[in-house]
Amino acid sequence: MSLLPIRPIARRIYRALPESARDRIDLARQDRSLADRSSGLAQDPSIGLWVARNRRPVSIVIPSYNDFPLLTACLEAVRETCAAFDYEVVVVDDYCQPANSALLRTLESSRVRVIFKEERQGFAVSVNVGMAAARHDIVLLNSDTVAQAGWLEALQYGAYAVDEKVGLVSPKLVYPDGRIQYGGTYYARVLAPQWFGHLYVGSAANRPLANVSSYNRSISGACVYITRSAYEELGGLDETYWLGFEDVDYGIEAWTRGIRCLYQPAAMVVHHESATRGYSQGARELGSMRHFWRKWSHLFLERSVGEDDLHVDFVLSPASSALWCDYVAHQASELQRLGVSAAVLTTDATTVDESVVADLASRTSLKIACDWGAADTVWLGSLHEGKPAYLLPTVESGAFPLDPDKQSMIVSKYRPEFDYVAPNRWVADQLRAESAWETSHRVVPALPTRPLAPEPAERVVVSVNNPPSAVAAIRAVAEAHGLTVVVEDGDISRAAIERLSSVRPLAVVALTPYENSLEPLSLMALGGAFVGLVNDKTKFEVLDGYNALLVGADGGESGALRKALGDVATMDSVATELRENGHRTAERFARMAGSELRSALHTIARVSV
Repeated sequence: MSLLPIRPIARRIYRALPESARDRIDLARQDRSLADRSSGLAQDPSIGLWVARNRRPVSIVIPSYNDFPLLTACLEAVRETCAAFDYEVVVVDDYCQPANSALLRTLESSRVRVIFKEERQGFAVSVNVGMAAARHDIVLLNSDTVAQAGWLEALQYGAYAVDEKVGLVSPKLVYPDGRIQYGGTYYARVLAPQWFGHLYVGSAANRPLANVSSYNRSISGACVYITRSAYEELGGLDETYWLGFEDVDYGIEAWTRGIRCLYQPAAMVVHHESATRGYSQGARELGSMRHFWRKWSHLFLERSVGEDDLHVDFVLSPASSALWCDYVAHQASELQRLGVSAAVLTTDATTVDESVVADLASRTSLKIACDWGAADTVWLGSLHEGKPAYLLPTVESGAFPLDPDKQSMIVSKYRPEFDYVAPNRWVADQLRAESAWETSHRVVPALPTRPLAPEPAERVVVSVNNPPSAVAAIRAVAEAHGLTVVVEDGDISRAAIERLSSVRPLAVVALTPYENSLEPLSLMALGGAFVGLVNDKTKFEVLDGYNALLVGADGGESGALRKALGDVATMDSVATELRENGHRTAERFARMAGSELRSALHTIARVSV
């Protein structure tokens, strides 16, 4: 029997039900969806342990406008989730209808105060009245929200245990069906430069990338934790805003005063967005937008680095390989040779280096993160002066295939505020797939080469970071053809390349799935025939049969490596063609890299932030 008619029949039955029954079905469906999309989420136990030792009293400020049913559900969720806290609730009635005001009075208790205003003045004024009445740290909470278990613990932890400069913390906001509504604020400079967007909108609440805590360009007014010291510094919201932008404004004002904003996804709040606005948004929202840009245009629309007297600051962390550090240093020198001022700064760790942040903050330079460990430092140092960019070595999460949490943490560093320079097409495509951000510039990384020697000096094969099976195969071929094997293991640097170049090898074997072409091209420049792995990431620079012989991932086992190396050892024409084409390729990309990067950086510099 066909099951196809069942769905239309079910729809007809559903439509025939009373409205109350349909509402119950819809609510049950939403609850199942929320459970599915938040499954697997578990709060880090360290949050609860920290809060148990450091718990602070809070004032939860809730602006209200003709929303009694929603407000009742909001307060019930607060009661259920905040029992361990010393808290008060301040409800501010934005001059509701008299009947609704009477209902609000029934909510008053030892924990809940209701402030009744005598005229309707909008969201910002209502919030300010409530915050002025608050006695403790403030949690601004919309009435159309339902807080989830552990939300307040996570917000308070984010406010005090992550970074002493944090003063405003926003949670992950989700729709009732578990899709993300808010995962942090970003400036939508490419798609809609007059607006600020929300990250991860529409994704499931348990999307790994959306569950990484990170610095936040601003806040969400639907829910934000404000430390007492931050409130005393900032005061209330700008009351010029009637609808929209007041929360973004508040967060940006905080950053200008040295108070940092944080996105804390371990705190999750369901938000029935815009359920209580109760009035037309168009004209008022546009008025708020115009006021915002009169106030902040200098930080966004009007801020660029400019091409005249351009200075470039490259920033590296311990996350970079030795050869990538050498490449960045060479590019800085090459820019200097081409007439662009450049410097290289290094951080002590892959966490934020506050000394480098302070150094960058006052510079009107183009500030370039060169690896994931430098990304936050560069982002923080570029909020008010200069412009941030990212010289990608690769999509760096691939280095940690067995650690999905670290992969998500790394991809979270790829922020929309960066302009990206990718090393190849694969990285550009992968960045778009993993983070949705576009890469407008590509520069193939390569280091300068020595002139190619007329012929190999010795019948030597250099093995670079190969697995034991491949080394065994190399030794077997070498023994059969009278070759000497030099084994090089460990992090390859420019100094190591210089040392190996004195060997003048017949062949170089490196069966590593390289993330970019920097190391393969450097090994080609040694003057030997290059034997490597088939690799989509380098397929436009490392070409099988032209400048390399490529084998599959099991090359050391299948015999393909033995055949390739045997051809090089026994066929002079093959060896000569590969070594000449390989060296020519490395030389060409090295010659182009400096001028292409300079062109990319000039383009980035002349476009506004």
